Amino acid sequence: MKMMEQMNSGDVSSAGGDTPDMPESAACRGKDSCRENGFVFDREQSVLRRAETVLQHSDRIGTEDFQWLVDEYRKLHRQARRLVTMGDRMQRSLGALNHRLAVGEEKYRSTFEHVAEGIFRTGTRGELLEVNPAMAAMFGFASPEEMIGRVRRVEDLFCHEEACSRYVREMEGRGRIRRLEAELCDVRGCRVWCEVSAALLCHVDEGAVESGESRESPCFCPGGASGRDVHAHGCVGVIADVSERKRALEEMCRLARTDALTGLWNRGYFMELARQELRRSARSGSPLSLLMLDVDHFKRVNDTYGHDAGDAALCVLAQVLTRTVREVDVVARHGGEEFVLMLPETDSRNARNAADRLLEQVRACEVRCGGKLFGMTVSVGVTTTIGGAHTLDELLKLADIALYAAKKNGRNRMEFYRRELP
Repeated sequence: MKMMEQMNSGDVSSAGGDTPDMPESAACRGKDSCRENGFVFDREQSVLRRAETVLQHSDRIGTEDFQWLVDEYRKLHRQARRLVTMGDRMQRSLGALNHRLAVGEEKYRSTFEHVAEGIFRTGTRGELLEVNPAMAAMFGFASPEEMIGRVRRVEDLFCHEEACSRYVREMEGRGRIRRLEAELCDVRGCRVWCEVSAALLCHVDEGAVESGESRESPCFCPGGASGRDVHAHGCVGVIADVSERKRALEEMCRLARTDALTGLWNRGYFMELARQELRRSARSGSPLSLLMLDVDHFKRVNDTYGHDAGDAALCVLAQVLTRTVREVDVVARHGGEEFVLMLPETDSRNARNAADRLLEQVRACEVRCGGKLFGMTVSVGVTTTIGGAHTLDELLKLADIALYAAKKNGRNRMEFYRRELP
């Protein structure tokens, strides 16, 4: 025990004088290895130092000293086994985590490479960092690398400043934008209708932990995060080509507004446009005229030449009306063989002149159908209002009265509404 007391005090030389050099002990090697791996704590370091001293003076070790050394070794051995078990568990957990990350990365990469929509990612200054093959092909580039090399920012793709400004404003103010429809320009300068959605990518500082360190986690940050320091480091977005959908929607709108036979506006859309013109006339105090015309003896045309010839006559008349009136005038098929024209900023004198020109043009036209050739005439009723003094229904009624008078007075003529008309 005296030997142990001397070893505990660190005075080895007083216990037996100088000792010969001994080979490096297993305890020394174990201590260095543990230190290298960072698994040694204060108690274990103390035990290793004492064990090293004991082994260097092995010729003086007593029974009690040896038993102490064995007990301490057993404790260290159990601790080492626990550390090894913990390390194995951590290794398995890390392996499983890496596998999940690899699977997730493969799913993301597969989606990124094969999805039909364009996907992009930008840096902190808005520069394009990554685009998928679908986006490159959408804008006429041979590869994503070519597009990144030639297009610096997403904003450079916008054709119109207004849409670009809205994109920038929404991203800076709200941190995201959803379903922005805009025309984007491809590599050839052609315009492509697209739907753009994007969101900022951020790092959120969760706050200092007890050790004084902070932790960051990636997230989307639409509009920022309350109580946190949010640092944007770029954005991700999706661009879908909606040109076909846009064309289909425009075609549906056109079909809903136009007459299927003649291609003129139909009655419903004419009423909408005419009300707009009436409101404009009321605001400005300008005159506005309305013409209603009807094909003379149209039933006779159908009975003599057939309904196909009657349809052909209506189409020819629609063409005559379209090329005779001004661009600002509204021409529509009112129903059957009846047509109606709205002439903005046109007084009664100019309305009469317009009606006379229409009569002349119709008299000069010829209709060809199935080898048959025939002509036609029309009757026209005209009325004028100033400053929105009449409603649309009233104007239509007055023009219809004038049209009835033109037919009663021999057809192929124009009549202007007067109170004395029947």
